[in-house]
Amino acid sequence: MVLKGQLFVDQFCEKQLYSFIDYVSSGFELNFMVAVDFTASNRNPRTLDSLHYIDPSGQFNAYQQAIMEVGEVIQFYDSDRRFPAWGFGGRINGTISHCFNLNGSASGIECRRGPRDHGCLCKCTEQVALSGPTLFGQVINNADEIAGRSVSYNSRKYFVLLIITDGVLIDLQETKDALVRASDLPLSILIVGVGGADFKQMANSTGRVATRDIVQFVPMREVLAGGQTSVAQALLEELPGQFLTYMRNRDITPGAGNIAQTSASYASIYYELFPVSHSTHHIVPRHCKYMPETMVWYGKVTTDD
Repeated sequence: MVLKGQLFVDQFCEKQLYSFIDYVSSGFELNFMVAVDFTASNRNPRTLDSLHYIDPSGQFNAYQQAIMEVGEVIQFYDSDRRFPAWGFGGRINGTISHCFNLNGSASGIECRRGPRDHGCLCKCTEQVALSGPTLFGQVINNADEIAGRSVSYNSRKYFVLLIITDGVLIDLQETKDALVRASDLPLSILIVGVGGADFKQMANSTGRVATRDIVQFVPMREVLAGGQTSVAQALLEELPGQFLTYMRNRDITPGAGNIAQTSASYASIYYELFPVSHSTHHIVPRHCKYMPETMVWYGKVTTDD
């Protein structure tokens, strides 16, 4: 027996869904921020077994590698390529701080060069005594404040906070509270676990605790052991959806006029910088070897259905 019926629609609304390339081509930016763990479990930076050891040959330690890989991707969507950089869990002038400026300044928080220039981190490693415990709350609150201020005067910025740590966070409730606040802001948080600690609690504790999923956690040793992907690929795979969800939930659009002008004037430039993968029809940045061709957040060539 076949059941038949009719469906009556009283009202409907047609809404265009924009891709990531629509937003960046009309002037939207990704602003990078980073926070580095200076707790004692990293071990003495002057010894070879330290996670903060600065190799004279130039080989990156785990912290430098994470900053370089993620920062090199995001910097191309940030007009000034400057990024706020903090440390946490370190002792400065005898006082433990859970959010201090890596550049050593009491007021300015930005490192002024690209992610391959680790001058701020190297200098801070020499001047800050490792301490503890591992607390994320103050760093995330600082990122919340910066993202919150931008909303009032510029809706074309989206922030990405990278936290690199060698231990499991202690202030779980404060961190959750900060994440709840952050979920209403243009902010995503990437967490990299370095070293040999057990990060199972971290992975289970930083998921969907708010109105929007904004956190991605990756243990670096597991990524490197797998050999199939880079740290940046593993960290950034959820960022596309997080960015677009925020924009769509708040009805923030690139602006039809801006898109039309860009399409007419700058299309050739974008296809030069972002060649199309013939297998996936996704746009992939030519200048960055870390981004996988399967990542959708660079936008599709065709209009989203």
